[in-house]
Amino acid sequence: MSTIVPESPAPAAPEPRVRRRRRARPLMAAAVAVIVLLSAAVGGIGWYFAGVAIEVDHSDDYSLTVLDAANGTVTLPREDSTERAGTWALAWRNGRALLGPVISGNDAQVVRQVSSIVEGALVKGTLATVDHWVYDGDPKRALGLDFQDVTYPSQAGPMPAWLIPGKSPESTWVIGVHGRNADKAETFRAMKAVHALGLPMMSIAYRNDVGAPPSGDGKNHLGDTEWRDVVSAMGYARSNGATGVVLYGWSMGGAMSVRTLRDDPTFIRGVVLDSPVLDWNATLDMQGDARNLPGFVTGVAKRVLEWRIGIDLSDYDQRRYAPKLRTPVLLFTASDDATVDNGAAYTFARTAPPGMVTHIATPGGHTESWNVDPIAYERALTAFLEKVT
Repeated sequence: MSTIVPESPAPAAPEPRVRRRRRARPLMAAAVAVIVLLSAAVGGIGWYFAGVAIEVDHSDDYSLTVLDAANGTVTLPREDSTERAGTWALAWRNGRALLGPVISGNDAQVVRQVSSIVEGALVKGTLATVDHWVYDGDPKRALGLDFQDVTYPSQAGPMPAWLIPGKSPESTWVIGVHGRNADKAETFRAMKAVHALGLPMMSIAYRNDVGAPPSGDGKNHLGDTEWRDVVSAMGYARSNGATGVVLYGWSMGGAMSVRTLRDDPTFIRGVVLDSPVLDWNATLDMQGDARNLPGFVTGVAKRVLEWRIGIDLSDYDQRRYAPKLRTPVLLFTASDDATVDNGAAYTFARTAPPGMVTHIATPGGHTESWNVDPIAYERALTAFLEKVT
């Protein structure tokens, strides 16, 4: 009798594993695609944000509509800029007026006195802007100050500047350095106080300004190359009789002035900083937050920016150099500054050696310390210049 031994069941084919692998491949591919797309999106946003920071832009923004203008008054939409007390101008294309105080208004609009019409006609419907530089034109036209158009040599080419003579060229000169995408007109607000002391003042243009040679790539370098134009301006002052200089920087001009001071302080008698950039990393972080960018996106943007213009942003954290400061500094900060991070300036003032930094905190927005109280501002400026010159 034969015995039939049943066959052992054949092992099950590993179909499920194969299926899982086949399913995993498209899933992995999809994940990689998503990562690539997200990286591209983050990189694109970073590239755009970095581009905004280094863009050269001298266009005008007339975003206010004059609601009415009659009987020595102007009616404007109620905004922070239109209701603020202080000294301001209203500028429009081919026109400018000096504004007086707010005299009436409601939730939607304010009525301000017009102190004078400098040029043009102010009429209802005009597109305008509140201008904290206040003045326009040149020093003679704006302030009645005699001046010379001069040119100083620099690495980028011949640079234009205004020179307001003092009592003698053989004295300390004040060199005014405007901010990013601004121009020499930003320095008008300091000119009368400087001139009253008999000091020469040289208000400089630098690379990429209107009427000045461009940088090699046509980009703004956040002061990292522009500060060398300040050095060149100091050379011009020295060769024309200056026995020393006071650097006076607004915003990015402040970053350039402190960078110049770090390079060679021997010819610099003092530094005035108005809403200065004393840490680009902190300022760019603040600007990223204002645009609702996640921190990691702002971080990517900063790395892209460093690569695009060859800057080391950490080199512009001036707080690190405050303990070594040996040159007197007058520092103005504005409490409502939405452009530059003020924390770095407070730290700079606090960590500098005692007596080296005179810090004056004021109301107002970016570079508006003069506008909110011109008398107090000029009093502090005069006292500082008398001390260091």
